[in-house]
Amino acid sequence: MNKLYPTAFRAMEAARPASGFCPETETEWLNLQKAQEELGYAMFRDFGKSETEARALANVIYGGAAGRRLLHIAFSGDHHE
Repeated sequence: MNKLYPTAFRAMEAARPASGFCPETETEWLNLQKAQEELGYAMFRDFGKSETEARALANVIYGGAAGRRLLHIAFSGDHHE
């Protein structure tokens, strides 16, 4: 595990929604998406990608509309709303 994981894990913890599970506000969704992108970046660096490649790949997968859609899919089974 590389040195980037602790930072990514702290970002994920900081992005925990107030409900403890599913984001409920736009800010919570954005914070979680940014944290997920950081975790993806750490993972791609661990897999041997350069900083530039890892950042670009994490952004394509976890940033923008694609990343938001992945989060919505992940929480689609949640019936706590």
